[in-house]
Amino acid sequence: MQHYRTSDCGVSEVVGEMLMIALVIVLVSVFAAAVFHYLPVDREPTVTIMMTNDTLGNVTLWHKGGDWVNAEDLSVIFVNDSGRIPYQYNETVSDPRKQFLMVHPYQQAKKTFDLGSNITVRMREDLWAREDIRRNMSIKLLTDRSVIYTGRISL
Repeated sequence: MQHYRTSDCGVSEVVGEMLMIALVIVLVSVFAAAVFHYLPVDREPTVTIMMTNDTLGNVTLWHKGGDWVNAEDLSVIFVNDSGRIPYQYNETVSDPRKQFLMVHPYQQAKKTFDLGSNITVRMREDLWAREDIRRNMSIKLLTDRSVIYTGRISL
């Protein structure tokens, strides 16, 4: 018959507690990894746009439905065979030829491209006067993550 020391009687309880804590940590991390897979991802904005243009080089993009987008996140780019002409919405740009104008019908202070608002881009007159640049011209409205709209400009 073996005699146990009185100081060894708590060892099995401590080992059992350590195993339980390790098991709980492993289960929590596996559960968290499984649940993380089901979280929704960021989606790209979906916007319905109508485009109008005139013979002076003004192109207007009308927001007809869908998500709203911050104006600071938007870029408008004219594209043709000879290159790209970018425009930004930025109130600090000193050259107005590199900006587009955004009009919101309900609140002038709003800086979002939302239902009812429009973006007007005036192409530089020196570029619009050249027919070789206007030929096969398309316009793109984009954010830093996606292209929202692409259309061809009719002359």
